[in-house]
This record gives sequence, C-alpha cells and structure tokens, in this order.
Amino acid sequence: MGDSLGVPQRTLETIAYLARSESRVRILKILAEGPYARNELEETTGIARTTIDRSINEFEERGWARRTTDGRYVASPTGEQIITDFQPFVETMEAILKLGDLVAWLPTDTLPIDFRHFADATIKRPDPAEPTSMASYLTELLRESSEFHCLAGVAPPLAFEEAMRDGVVHGDLKTEHVITDQEYRYLLDDENRLSRWQEYIEAGANLYLYDDSVPCNVMVFDNTVIIGNSQAEIGDMFVEIESTNEAVRAWAHDVIREYKEAAKRLDSDAFR
Repeated sequence: MGDSLGVPQRTLETIAYLARSESRVRILKILAEGPYARNELEETTGIARTTIDRSINEFEERGWARRTTDGRYVASPTGEQIITDFQPFVETMEAILKLGDLVAWLPTDTLPIDFRHFADATIKRPDPAEPTSMASYLTELLRESSEFHCLAGVAPPLAFEEAMRDGVVHGDLKTEHVITDQEYRYLLDDENRLSRWQEYIEAGANLYLYDDSVPCNVMVFDNTVIIGNSQAEIGDMFVEIESTNEAVRAWAHDVIREYKEAAKRLDSDAFR
C-alpha cells in the first residue's frame, strides 16, 4: 500500500535497504564493474568478511547479483541498473545538503540543472578577519583569465573593476557582461567610476543592460564558475558557490545568454 505521495511501501523499503548501508552501496557498485571473489571484495574494500558475505547473500536473494561459473560474483542487470540510478540520487542529495539555502539563488525554474553537478562545488565564505579576501581572490582569478562572462546585480569592488578595465585595454581579456538597472544607476552616481567603464567599453568590452533584477550573480572565469547572491547590499561581501564542473559551466553560460538576449547593448556614451 502506498503512502500519501503514492510511493509504494515496498519501493521505499527497498530504497531504504540500500541507502542505510554504505557497505551495501560500495559492494554493489564494485560488483557492477566486474566479477569479484568474496576475498577479493574484502581486500579491495576493507569491509569485514561477515558483512560482505551477508550482503552478497541478500543481493542474490533480491536478484541484484549472481554467482559466475568460476565462483565469483557480479551484479545482475537489475543490480547494475539500481546502482546506476542510485548514484546520481546520492550526488543530488549531497549537493542539496551542501548548498542549503543557497539553492534558492539559482534560477532553476526557467533554466533547470541537475543539482548533482554541484556535488563537488565549493562554498566560499568571507573571512571575518579579512573582509576583503573574497574580493582579492576574485580579482586575482580575473587577472589570470582570458575570458570573462558575467551577469551581475551589484557593482564590483574597485580593484576588480580596475582589473576588468585593464584586462580589456591590454588585450588580455574578452568579456560578455550583463549588468542590471540597479547596478547601472549606482555606477552613474559615482563619478570616479564612470571613466573606467567608458574605457572598458571603448577597449572592446561587450556590455549589456538588463532593466530588471536578476536571481543571482553569475561569473565565468575561463573554466571556473562563481555564483553569488544578487540581493546582497551593494558593496557587501557575500557567500559564493564555486564550481569547475563542465555541466555547471554550460548552465552558467546559458543563464548569462538568456539575460543578455533580453538586454540592450551599451556604448561608452552611457557612462558620460
């Protein structure tokens, strides 16, 4: 009989059987890669022989593993499919637990992404003892990059802004940069910044103005993606997600492209 979500109890119990034992997951995953004798599994995994024996016996009963003619064990087609589908679920849960409330920043309603691609992401938080450490890190990352793609709802720190300008002026940096109306109006109120943005555009930067808010700041420095909270107060440092995952990078480019296509291109006169 199913629960209130319509998931059969037997299904939930089967999922729980595998999920509540890391040893079972490891053993089934290895058996899906090829045949192993029980003593080989013990040597490979370091799992106690009694646990291996019990798990293999249970897998055989469930039809997840079978004994080969030479007395070794291998995952059945059913066992292979189970572990193949189970691994992405584990990675997705790992990523969601790691990201926590940061998940709310991501525009997944319009541009979905499988959260498991964030499993290896790093959550970077400002060091209270060094409040400018995050800005310094991003500035150095920019200086080492040849391409910079950006969707931003907040103005960059001054050092970062100078590195943007210098990179394009010296011909070392190609950019695709979308800013919001909020950031644009903030920049216009700071006369000291206007000349830098004029030089940035005149040197070849591709700058676009989106006339609404954005769900998050997205920056791609060559192969590194940085995602930040666009709702932070302008000038504040905030928590960021960093990833070098190829799928996350492709998704980040899609996010920036979507907003760029809805924006208008700016020339240097926009900052006079």
